[in-house]
Amino acid sequence: MLEKIFSSSTIPLLNRAMDVASDRDTIIADNIANEDTPNFKRRELIFEEKLKKVLDSQTNHGKLSISNPRHIQIGGVSSWQDLQPELIRVNDESYRNDGNNVDIDVEMAKRTKNELYYDTLAQSMSHEIKLLRLAITGRS
Repeated sequence: MLEKIFSSSTIPLLNRAMDVASDRDTIIADNIANEDTPNFKRRELIFEEKLKKVLDSQTNHGKLSISNPRHIQIGGVSSWQDLQPELIRVNDESYRNDGNNVDIDVEMAKRTKNELYYDTLAQSMSHEIKLLRLAITGRS
């Protein structure tokens, strides 16, 4: 029964995005903690760009659709459920003599942006649950 209620992809997608935002916060905190570590290279978590590509490819604007699991997958990942965030080490130039490329101001700005993103996702999740409650009980 609950599978049918949560069959819409909105709530699981919001949940996944919140998990990724939480993981990103941990990585940014690690970058900040290693600001003074010689030869440390900052890391980033890539997810939203990949998610956008998958969601764009799922819209049927004259593109091939897969109606059977035995069909050949074109373009790699076929759905957002199969998508994994990618952790990359950024080896760009260091502005410091010790080889560390962490800029504390940039990392703090990224952390603030990520916190706002997480809060927005949490509000969206709350709204979806309120809509679900309204559909079930008939009152908000």
